[in-house]
Amino acid sequence: LMRLSVPGPADPHAGVRPDPVYGDQLATAAVQDVRPEGRVEIRGTPVHGRFADGARYTLQKPEYRIVDLGYGPLAPGAMVSPRIAPQLAGIGLLEAIPEADIVANATAQAASAGPIKGQVNRVWDVFANQQVLGRFGWKANTGTIAHQSSGAFLGDMGITSRLMWRETCTDTQADCLKAPHGGGRQRGRDGVIPAAQASAAQPEVDDETLGHVIFYTATLAPAARRQPNDPQVLKGQALFQQAQCATCHRPSYVTGQPPFPALSSGKVAGQRIWPYTDLLLHDMGPGLADGRPDFLASGMQWKTPPLWGIGLLRDVNGHQRLLHDGRANGVLEAVLWHGGEAEQSKQQVLKFNKSERDALVKFVESL
Repeated sequence: LMRLSVPGPADPHAGVRPDPVYGDQLATAAVQDVRPEGRVEIRGTPVHGRFADGARYTLQKPEYRIVDLGYGPLAPGAMVSPRIAPQLAGIGLLEAIPEADIVANATAQAASAGPIKGQVNRVWDVFANQQVLGRFGWKANTGTIAHQSSGAFLGDMGITSRLMWRETCTDTQADCLKAPHGGGRQRGRDGVIPAAQASAAQPEVDDETLGHVIFYTATLAPAARRQPNDPQVLKGQALFQQAQCATCHRPSYVTGQPPFPALSSGKVAGQRIWPYTDLLLHDMGPGLADGRPDFLASGMQWKTPPLWGIGLLRDVNGHQRLLHDGRANGVLEAVLWHGGEAEQSKQQVLKFNKSERDALVKFVESL
């Protein structure tokens, strides 16, 4: 999907200033009698490089075009940022990491002599009705699974809930505003109301159903590790530490309580987990920058994604596209896209020979 925003003061509850016509997310599909907002075309430009041992590699830098816009041009200066869906397994445990531990990651990095200086994001949460620490999304722009789930219902499927009841139609989109709203007990042709009359009193997904989805998402377990004692995996683990990858990809935590106990399980608390993330924002260099701020995240920053389960992506998805827009085909390509604060780590990996590179990848894919 494509995130959208325009320059100027951000909505304090949204973290961005949405495009006045297209909102904060491009809708490439629509219901009957409503025009889709547009279509995305992607093409790749080769980026060539070489390891210290002479081995060559080629990355693909994606270039995006939004075409067939349904309601006129994007606003001047519109900022567009691509996203692929992150993994869901284990996020209930990430939600239960004590906030103090995440803040401590930033404090320790700020005090260190190295280039890695992660920052927390602070975001609005509709369930907490206040600002909270950001944990989810590629820019840590969502704080809880409850908010994330409600936002996905609305932004990805156009389904309103009690706390996110406004349809995503903007004033320019007359056909969208006239489309039937499916909320409340309205039934039959005579009882249907248009999207323009949506309200918190008549959401399209009720609290109980939404709560079940949130609970399910919060209790999806991460996969168990594979071959942790394999000699090549152990060699890769040492190289991971040597390249200082573990500074951002912090291995382990002990979980605390979830923010909304009724929407999770008490069993998530008190667990030793191994997600390999600091949940902080990092400047990853111009090669990955999207130029689109989001709450406290700058256009150069991305949240450190957890690494657990990464070796199973190929089995589950039939591919191993990584990073925020899927540009990296596998673990090694993802490392080669690192820059900014992670430039020194990438340079160390560029010095690894093929045996060392293979071991590093095998370790990460074992997590």
